[in-house]
Amino acid sequence: MTKQERTYFWFVVILITISRIPFLFYGYGSEEDAWALPLVAERIALSGNYEVSRLPGHPFQEIVFSLIWNSSSILFNFLTVLISTSGIACFMLFLRNLNFKHWLITGIAIAVTPIIYINSTNDMDYMWALGFILIAFYFTTLNKPIIVGLFLACAIGCRITSGAMIIPLLILTIKLSENHIKTNSIIKIIVSTIFFTVLIFIPVFKVYGLSFFTFYEHFPIPSIIKNIYKGTIAVWGIIGVIALLLSFIIVLRERKTYDQLFFKNKNISTTFLLCCTIIVTLYSISFIRMPLKAAFMIPLVPFVWAGLSILVSTRIYKVLIVLIFISTFSFGINLSDSLRGSKESSFSIHKNIGGQHIVIDPFFGLLMADITKRQQRTSYAISILEKTKFINKPTFIIAGWWLADILVLQRGKENKLVQFAYYTEEKELVKYKQSGFELYYLPEQNEFNDLRFKKSFTTKYAIPF
Repeated sequence: MTKQERTYFWFVVILITISRIPFLFYGYGSEEDAWALPLVAERIALSGNYEVSRLPGHPFQEIVFSLIWNSSSILFNFLTVLISTSGIACFMLFLRNLNFKHWLITGIAIAVTPIIYINSTNDMDYMWALGFILIAFYFTTLNKPIIVGLFLACAIGCRITSGAMIIPLLILTIKLSENHIKTNSIIKIIVSTIFFTVLIFIPVFKVYGLSFFTFYEHFPIPSIIKNIYKGTIAVWGIIGVIALLLSFIIVLRERKTYDQLFFKNKNISTTFLLCCTIIVTLYSISFIRMPLKAAFMIPLVPFVWAGLSILVSTRIYKVLIVLIFISTFSFGINLSDSLRGSKESSFSIHKNIGGQHIVIDPFFGLLMADITKRQQRTSYAISILEKTKFINKPTFIIAGWWLADILVLQRGKENKLVQFAYYTEEKELVKYKQSGFELYYLPEQNEFNDLRFKKSFTTKYAIPF
C-alpha cells in the first residue's frame, strides 16, 4: 500500500467511526431483542451461569457483554461500532489485495447503506457477525487459514447462520492458494472453524444440550407486502431500491461485458463474482424462508456492492453510492405508531398498505426513523414505570415486546408489588387471579398473547393498563 493509499484508507476508517458516534446515545436499539441482551448479560455476570438471550444462542456476544453488563448502552453500542468498522476496514483491504479498482469507495458504500448504518449503532449481533465475516475474508488473502477459521467461528458465535460463509471462503482459498498447499489450507479452515465454534458453544451445550439448535419462537410470517418491504426498502431505502434496479438493468444490457466476465475471463474477478452470487443467493433464500427482520439481509450487502464494482462503470458506481447515501437520510417508509413507530415531519404522507398504516417521509430517512423509534420506545417504557411507581397492591402486567425495555429501565427502582411478564398462558393467569393479583396488559399485547397460545382468553382475565 502506498503512503497516499494508507492516508486515504485511515481517513475513511476514521470517518466511518465518527459518523456513527452521534447515534449511540438512544438506548440499546429499536428492537426488543436489543434490550434483552443487557438483561442476559447481567444474569450471566451475577450468576456465573450462561443463559441465551434467544435461541439458538449468541454466546460470543452474550459473554462479552456480560463483562460490561453494568455499563451504559453507549459502551454496548460502541463495541458494535468498533467491530463493524473493523470488518469494513478489513474488507477494503481484502478487495485491495485482490487488486479491485474501487476497494476504497466500496467500503464507503457498505458503510452508508441504510441497514448497515442503523445496525452499526445498536447492540444487536448482526454487525458483530458481519464484522467477523469480513475480517475472515481479509485473512484468506494473507493465507492464514487458521485465523480465517477463528474469525468465522466468532461470527457463528454471534449468529449461527454465519456458517454458510464457509462455502465462499473455501472457494476463494482454492483460487488464491498455491497448488501444493490448497488441500492443507482447506482442511485447516474447516477444522479450525469447527474447533473454535465448538469451543464457543460449550456454555450453550452445557445448559441446553443439543436442544439449543433451534430458533426462537415467533409469530406467523407477515404478509407478502410486508416481507417485500423488509427485504428491499428496509435494507436499501426507496431511492436505493430504484437505483439498484436501474444498475441491474444496465448490467443486463451490457451483455458483452457481462458474458466476458463470466465465461471468458478466468481471473479472480470471475471467482469472486461466483462467491458474491452464492452469498446473495444463500442469504436471500434464508430470508425468504424466515422473513422476520430486514437485518437478516445484512450479510449479503457487502457482496452486492463488491459485485457491482466489477459489473458497472466507475461513473455509475459512484452515482449509485451517492444515491444510497441520500436514501439513508431521506424518503423513509415506516410504521405509524405513537408508541413504537418513528416520528415524522410535517411533510410526511400517510398511507394504508396491506392493512398497515405507514408514513412516507421525504425528510426522515431510515436512519433517523430508527433513532426516533428508539426514543419513542424508551419514552413509553418510562411512562409505564412512572405509572407503576405508586401501585400498592399485587399487580401482574403482560408487557410483551415492551418487557425487556421495562426491566432494564427499572433496575434498582423496582416496585416489588408489580410483576411484568412476556406472554402468559391461561392457567398462569388463573393462578395470579386466584392469588389476588390485578391483571393488566399493555397496548395490543392481549391480541399477541392470544396469538402466542392460539386461544382467545387474555381479556377474560386482564384489562388494559
